[in-house]
Amino acid sequence: MDFKRFFDEFFLYSSQFFVFFILMLLITHSGDALGPTSIIIVTLFLVVQILLLVGQGHKPILRILFSFITPSAYTLVRMLTGTFVPLDMANAFIWGAALYVGLFQAVALSGRGAWFKRAAEAFLATGVVLVFIFFYFYLDLRLGLSKRLASGEISQAQYAKALGLATFGSSFLKFLETPQNDFLVFGVATFGIMLLASKVKALSLRSRIAGLFGTARVDERIGDPAAAAGEASTVTVVSSDIRDFTGLADRLSPERAVALLNRYYSVWAVAADRHGGRIAGTTGDSVLVVFGLLGEKDAAERALACARDFIAELPGLRDDLQSASLPAPSDVSIGMHSGTIVAGDLGVQGSRRLGVFGEAVSTAARLDSLCREFKQDLLLSQSVFRQLELESQARLVRIGEVLLRNSTQPVPVYGTK
Repeated sequence: MDFKRFFDEFFLYSSQFFVFFILMLLITHSGDALGPTSIIIVTLFLVVQILLLVGQGHKPILRILFSFITPSAYTLVRMLTGTFVPLDMANAFIWGAALYVGLFQAVALSGRGAWFKRAAEAFLATGVVLVFIFFYFYLDLRLGLSKRLASGEISQAQYAKALGLATFGSSFLKFLETPQNDFLVFGVATFGIMLLASKVKALSLRSRIAGLFGTARVDERIGDPAAAAGEASTVTVVSSDIRDFTGLADRLSPERAVALLNRYYSVWAVAADRHGGRIAGTTGDSVLVVFGLLGEKDAAERALACARDFIAELPGLRDDLQSASLPAPSDVSIGMHSGTIVAGDLGVQGSRRLGVFGEAVSTAARLDSLCREFKQDLLLSQSVFRQLELESQARLVRIGEVLLRNSTQPVPVYGTK
């Protein structure tokens, strides 16, 4: 089971509010409290709901339907124990939260436009904040009423009436009169804004992936007679692959493996385009990006910035893969070297594309493979390090020496601090 996806569903999609509610039933002793057996049954249904959302929650209609599993279980248990009150606040909050959150999650999944998805996520974040506030208000109200019931200040009938939906407005306004409750509302609202910002960032990545998904980058040099004939260039090459991809792919169907790789390629395409790089090759899980084909003097800086951007986007890529029920790669290796390559249009007539080969390509690939040995995500050769600005050099550290191809002496390699 994908435990990360399980906990994402639990913490980010409001299932935890049902746990809060179950704990609320345990700590408030009154005539309408559920027994241990009933609480265990509701908890088991909650676990089933989360597991179903993990497996099939990427389908909008199923996300809505599965969101009603726990509320249905709670209502059924209440009916079987003879404590069901249709217009009780608890029923309204549980069913309302399930409908609101499930609906806007489905809208966010099914929407096509980026702004449409962001609007859905804004409503979703607002709903999560309101659900938390209302559940806390209900706990505060229930605890106060339970104490009054235990002391004999109110009867069981008055207790039930005070928890009815008809008294919600007046009770909530009284709740807001307390300064500490106002502070709680402010804190939860701040958390909601932070959650929304994180979601919007993830959506921005997904929209960029969607724009590039399944498309091949065409370099403007293709068709250039000089490129067709082949020419030598001094460039900076970035080579990357997914660690243990073979084992990962063995557990996937061909369609799912292709879907995973296309998303991985798309994030590299976004990062390369942002920094003026050219994707010169994708073979299996290996990606080759070249900087400096047009003679740019800051090729090494651009390459390093591209690699760092890709690493920064990895959490978003993992979230995107998990939202599509695909496994997320745990680690990615990146090697970087500056040197000479030969670039040209490779292939048969009608299917040519820009291709590169040479010393810089093989050395970057060698550094890529050495990342595992040095326990690094990113390894740079000394030729790259020397071209970097002092600020960039200060963020790197010399981690060892290796014997590279065509060198008689070990040369330094650098990684991130």
